[in-house]
Formats: sequence, C-alpha cells, structure tokens
Amino acid sequence: MTQNDIALKTTGMTALRTLTLLVLVGGVGAGCATVKQARLAQQADRAPAGERTVRAAEIGLSSNALISLDDAVRIALSNHPAVTQARQALAAAVTQVDQSRAAYWPAVNANASYGRATANAVGARGSSHMTGAYNASLGLDLLIYDFGKTPALVREACLTALAADENLRTARNDTAYAVRTAFFDLLRAQELLQVSEEAVRQYQEHLNQVKAFAEVGRRIRYDVTKAEVDLGNAQLSLIVARNGLTTARAALNRSLGLAEEPGYRLRESLLAEIPGDLATLMDTAREQHPELRALRAQEQVASAAVDAAIADLYPSLGVNAGYALTGSQLPLVWNLSGAIQSAFEVFGGGRKTARIAEATAQLRSARAQVADREQRIYLDLTQALAQLSGARQRLELTALIVRQAQESLNLATERYRLGQSSSVELTDAQTADIQARADQVKARFDYQTALAQIMHAIGEE
Repeated sequence: MTQNDIALKTTGMTALRTLTLLVLVGGVGAGCATVKQARLAQQADRAPAGERTVRAAEIGLSSNALISLDDAVRIALSNHPAVTQARQALAAAVTQVDQSRAAYWPAVNANASYGRATANAVGARGSSHMTGAYNASLGLDLLIYDFGKTPALVREACLTALAADENLRTARNDTAYAVRTAFFDLLRAQELLQVSEEAVRQYQEHLNQVKAFAEVGRRIRYDVTKAEVDLGNAQLSLIVARNGLTTARAALNRSLGLAEEPGYRLRESLLAEIPGDLATLMDTAREQHPELRALRAQEQVASAAVDAAIADLYPSLGVNAGYALTGSQLPLVWNLSGAIQSAFEVFGGGRKTARIAEATAQLRSARAQVADREQRIYLDLTQALAQLSGARQRLELTALIVRQAQESLNLATERYRLGQSSSVELTDAQTADIQARADQVKARFDYQTALAQIMHAIGEE
C-alpha cells in the first residue's frame, strides 16, 4: 500500500468518524435539556407540591394558623393534585402542537456504518475471505403540499391545547368551589357544635335545678327522670355535632390537598352578593364558564379532524435529497440523489371514507356535549338562585323565631321556677330555642353555599 493510499484511507476514515460524530452530537445535543427535565421528573423524592401530598408545615399551616376563605382557595390552587394534573395535561397538549408543526420543517437523517461480509456466488468455490464495506449518507425529506392535511392537524393540536387550557381553568374552578363549600360546612359545623354545647349546659342546669326542687319536695321523681333523659338526648346530639365537625375538617383538608390535620383555625369570611338575574348570569356563564369553553374548543377540534380526514383522500407531494459515501475500500465513492415524491392510495377498502364518517359523528357528538353542558349550567343556576332566595327568606324568618324562642324560654323557665308550668313545657321551650338557633346557623351558611354555587356555575374562580 502506497503512502497516497494510506492518506486516502485515513481521510475516508476521518470523514466517516466525523459524520458519525455529527449524528451522535446532533441527536443527543438537541434533546439534552428535555432529557434532563425528564430525568428530574423521574426522581419522586424531588416532586413538587401537587405531584405529592404536601405537608401542612410546608405551607405554614399549624395549630396557631388563622386562615380566611381566600387563604384556603390560594393554598388549594397551589397544592391540589387535580390542578396539577390539569396543568400537566396542558403542557402535554402544547408539546403536541410542536410535534404537529414539525411536519412543516424538513426531516434530515444521517447514517453511517461499516460492515464486513463474504462475496460468494453460485457456481464459484466458497471462501471465508471477508471484505469491508463503508456506508455513510445524509438525507433530507420535505413535504411540499398535502391538500391541507397538515394544516388541519396543526389546527387540531392547537385547539386541543386551547381545550386543555380551559380544562385547567375548570379544575381551578372546581377546586375553588370545593374549598368554599368545605369552608362553609366547617364554619357551620363549628357553630352547630356551639349550639349543642349550649344545649347540654342548659339541660345540665335544668337537671341540677330539678334535683334541688325534688329534694325539698317541690318536684316529683318524674321531673328528675325527664330532665335526665333530656340531658342524655342533648349529649347524644353533642356527639353527633362533634363527629360532624371532624368530618367537615377532613373534607376541608382534602380540598386543600392535605392528608393530615394541622389544627388551624378559620377566620369567618363571607362571599359578596352576585348581581344579576338568571338571564344575566346565564349570559355570563356562556361567555366565561371554562368547561363550556373547553367543550366548544373540542367541537372545533372535531371540525379540524373532519378537515384532516377529508384531506387524507388526496395525494401528498414532497421532495427528497441525499448525499451518500459508499465503497468497499477507501477512498469512498460519493453520490447525490434527488426525487419528487407523491403518494396516493388508490383503494383501501373504504377505510378513509369511514374515517370521514367517524370524524363527522364525533363532531356532532361534540356539538351535542356543548348543548348538554349549557343546559346543565342553566339548571344549576336555577337551583342555586332558588336556594339563595330561600336561604335569604329563612334568614329573615329565623331571626324572628330565635328572638321569640328565647323569650318563650325565659318565660317558661320563670314559670317553672315558680311552679306554674310542667317540666314538659320547659323542655319544649328549650328544644324550640335550640332548634331555632340551629336553623339560623344553617340558613346563614346555606346562603353562602348558594353564592358559592352561583360562582361555580358562571365560572367565577
């Protein structure tokens, strides 16, 4: 082998190594940042809040913490898994837009290989001698026109991302609503517990009074037994109220994205009135309700899918260019290639027309889902407004009933002390007073819950 041959072989090997290196660097380097993020995501111990159950201490919740309704909503929107799931679904939809748009760009492929093989032929004596073969190529494919199929797919991906964004708003809206209802349920449970504790205190005082009267002969044994039974019933109601408080706290903790009881306290927060009648609120819901907007986006996605299915009936047109180095020895032989390509399916058993029919059916279904959700929003608003009106009237009425029940209880207590009424009359007055105060508490928080339902129905986060 001459020095010139050695030089040519060295040059060819260098070119092959360089092309191989470019393939490796180009392939690995382009996705380096993405791969790094993927590897970080695989480390479960480094998962952010929302991808794991957050600890109360991380977000400043302790037994000394005092939180308002706005604080609770903020905590939930930052840490609840449902919001995180919707946020990541949006991120995935955005990447699908990038993937669909990649069809507009040329696809460049590089290949490099070296192999050894025998060259035996029929009728010739076989030999185990092997010769080497080098191969390196660089190719380019570019789509020129496909009758609108790629634009339809890109539009479909963009609209899917838009729907995912509205789904994220839906998740936030649902989470905020869950927090508000759980917050008011806990406030309601706390006040009902206070009413039950006050009832136990009253019945205990009444029992003590009856026992004192019985000792001096002013009351019979039946009155003592009746007072003991009344106290027992009040204590049972207190147990129910405490269980209700425990359940309400657990529900609020769940809506905050917690799996523990930090023991925080609530600062009573009330929602403001929402102006407008049913027609006005319905117009607002049609405009801004995130789930309704997401369904409209899905309808547009289905329409774009129809366009893509129809465009798939037509041929696609593209160009291909290539550069190759081949040979069994160095120096390698280079060649250029180029072609205009077109693909068209002459017959596929009706697959493509069936796909158009399927896409059309999905479009009609998506449109029906929009109508269905709009009607359910109307029903939700109607019910919430009715509950709001009823709670408002009950608030006005229970204020009068509480005052009347308190006056009746004071009168019955004094009459009983003077021996002018029976223990049954006093018990009835006590029961009426307790029930009136409990009804007032329920009406007050039913009113707030109805406001929360209206906010949710119109998509007000």
